[in-house]
Amino acid sequence: MTSICFDKIYIPFDEEKFIRQCMERFAEIRDDFGLDDDTLESAKANPLLERQIVPVLEGCNKQGIKEIKKRLPMWEVINRKNSYYGVGIACFDFSAWNVTDLTADLVERMCVYYREKCGLLYGKMEQIRHYEEVIRAKEAMATSGDVEAMFFLAEAYEVGRLCVRDREKVREFFQMAKRTWAGDLAEKYKAWLDKAVQDSGLEMIGRLGREYIEGTFAENAKKNHDVKLKKEIRWLNEAIEAGDGWAAFTKGNICYYGYGRWGERKQEAYNSYMKAARSKDSIYALEYGELCFRNGDLKKEVANALVKALNE
Repeated sequence: MTSICFDKIYIPFDEEKFIRQCMERFAEIRDDFGLDDDTLESAKANPLLERQIVPVLEGCNKQGIKEIKKRLPMWEVINRKNSYYGVGIACFDFSAWNVTDLTADLVERMCVYYREKCGLLYGKMEQIRHYEEVIRAKEAMATSGDVEAMFFLAEAYEVGRLCVRDREKVREFFQMAKRTWAGDLAEKYKAWLDKAVQDSGLEMIGRLGREYIEGTFAENAKKNHDVKLKKEIRWLNEAIEAGDGWAAFTKGNICYYGYGRWGERKQEAYNSYMKAARSKDSIYALEYGELCFRNGDLKKEVANALVKALNE
């Protein structure tokens, strides 16, 4: 039996049939993407998939399907159409009329939504698999003494886009890089600091550089909030304009760690590190910078993800 509503005939919404068909169709959709129970359990345990896994898991049980249904605009249409059925409404059987099965219609809409969510989860899982390959390759390079790989990994574990955030690994790879860096490049930086102090007459520049080399820069930045650095910043800016990479690197450290009254300025730090990377000097000991993206084995989307994260 169907019910007439204005110029259309609507088959009333059947909740039990709706749930049953969604359960069946959703299972088929998961099979299409290879999202079996073990795969979903593994994805559920990965923080990088937290947003993508939720709607897919909802579609695995009756209550979750009901929650999805509430979020779809069609739910309002169903409520409105069902309100037309009641006492005083004539019921006819006109099979030739324009018939709309509200249950079947919503099931199809639900399947479109669920297929999209399963596709997003599958795509993100494939992306993460590539990220894992990149991380493993970088870790092998870092173990062999590649400083660029060490800084790349430190930033990757700090940002948490290519892998799960891990502050211990951030510290581990930064320390590894700084130990490696403490050789030839540290000597070059010391020589530059001596000349910078001589040219500028600003002993503070030498002090800042020495603190970085000794590994106490970040700690001292937290303590020395009242230190004025206007003269130092002015001199560094002039040196940067002249193409001095070490000056850009030094200013980047000041901005990144928020040393003195200059305060923390992450975007300015990033810009300074980028200038350092582009300078005539070969500067590898960067906290941020292009060195993270110089390696040809990185896919474009991986580099873009990290660039976006670094700019946030």
